[in-house]
Amino acid sequence: MRKLAVTLVVAFIVSACGGTAAPSPSPSVGATQAASPTIAKATCQPTSVKIAVPVTPPNVVHLPPYVAQELGYFKDENLTVELVRFEGGVGALKAMVAGGVNLAGTSTEPVVNAISQGVEVKVVGSYAPNVSQVFAVRGDIIKASADLKGKRIGIQEAGAFADALSRAYLNKVGIDAKDVQFVRTTTAGRVEELRNPQGSVDTAILHVDQVLTVKKTSPNVTALANMWEVLGDYQYSVYAVPAKEAASPTTECMLRAIMRANRAMYDASLRTRILDMAVRETKEDRDVVEAAYKSLEAGKAWPQNEMVVRKNIEGTVQSLLDNKQIDKTVAYDQIVDLTLANRIVTQLGKKEFPY
Repeated sequence: MRKLAVTLVVAFIVSACGGTAAPSPSPSVGATQAASPTIAKATCQPTSVKIAVPVTPPNVVHLPPYVAQELGYFKDENLTVELVRFEGGVGALKAMVAGGVNLAGTSTEPVVNAISQGVEVKVVGSYAPNVSQVFAVRGDIIKASADLKGKRIGIQEAGAFADALSRAYLNKVGIDAKDVQFVRTTTAGRVEELRNPQGSVDTAILHVDQVLTVKKTSPNVTALANMWEVLGDYQYSVYAVPAKEAASPTTECMLRAIMRANRAMYDASLRTRILDMAVRETKEDRDVVEAAYKSLEAGKAWPQNEMVVRKNIEGTVQSLLDNKQIDKTVAYDQIVDLTLANRIVTQLGKKEFPY
């Protein structure tokens, strides 16, 4: 199923980057199995919580917490939620560890790195398990991987997703990280810096909607690599909490609302409302939002069930070891606790395409 998911995402992104691919059918959400009456739901007292969202403004793939807010799923759990925005996953995770937020959305690398250093946090869910990004470059000056030497590699922050993926690609093509310059950009500024001839970077890790946006005005920007082909099994995003909160009622209430939001991404009856909100939050053109949404839906980007994939987590750990971003291995069970996610799946009923 995961291979099918990646294939469907590939079909759209390759087309956006100037290649050709056959159109992919939209998936059927399928019937939900009956929820079990034997697994009681935690009931949260009216309380205020903060959830860190790792990209400002969000891309389409990052929307589930916003959907949970928009559709009242947090309110259904007696939660008043503030979505606290960060430039990347590192900042989101640091805020959670410091006690500033209750749940952190982040890419997987900062969490693995923190756990390898003894920080007591746990992964409890995800908003998008699989990689669907491309390694984009200025096509006028970078024709092949060898041309990356001496170039400016665009990242969001050290140790975060774009940094890890860029280093993974450099390692694969045999270029030492010392032979390039890593340059930080904001999420909002990433596309502009890449397409502007006077911009500060020569490469960027781009999401589906960013690829579509940049191709509108900058045909010289090309995809040098599809990152799902570079990395294979790799966990893109996770939700993390302090280890002591991994089985708490508050965490269960937050996760249940988010799982409902993940499933809502496939509900055609909610599509117009979600798209209207998506345009408002992403600040992208509606045609870009709609096309990116369609691609991610076809690729089953948002999980419906347990949300975290063992082989993806283990693949991420191995990649970080290979690229010397961590100095010792970390076991899956040290990183992930799906107790609540599994409980919630039983409560809500399992959906048709599990991860």
